[in-house]
Amino acid sequence: MQKRSLSIVAAVAVMASQAACYNTRVVSGRVPAGPEYTDRQWFTVAGLANLSGPAGRECPNGLASVESRMSATDWLINAGLGVAGGIAGSLACGGADAEARAYCASAGAALVPFLLSSRTVEYICVPDGSTAERPAWMPPATGNVAPVAASAQ
Repeated sequence: MQKRSLSIVAAVAVMASQAACYNTRVVSGRVPAGPEYTDRQWFTVAGLANLSGPAGRECPNGLASVESRMSATDWLINAGLGVAGGIAGSLACGGADAEARAYCASAGAALVPFLLSSRTVEYICVPDGSTAERPAWMPPATGNVAPVAASAQ
């Protein structure tokens, strides 16, 4: 029993130590304006394939800053996916002995978060009419993103 508790503490410590490694911030140098938007992006194959649309569709003039990170909610989602995968793996090998079920459970717990995971993206739009602040090396704005329609109240 003590060995199992030690394994759980070690797993939690490894997860907590990785929290700072999943943060990316990009600043365009343009003046940010307006509210900060938050979007959840979904990925598969350990983040190599994007399942969600791009963030920033609300910004017709582009993005002033973007931050992609693993939030506490993303950690909980990934942990829940791991638990669900472990349960599904254990049930898949239900008729086998305890050692085979443990192997199936650990394989399922590793496979499901590998196949589906999430990240939080926070971004701020560039205000209208700020194309003069656009750096010379950037191409002109295409305007191919439609603004979000105002909701009727």
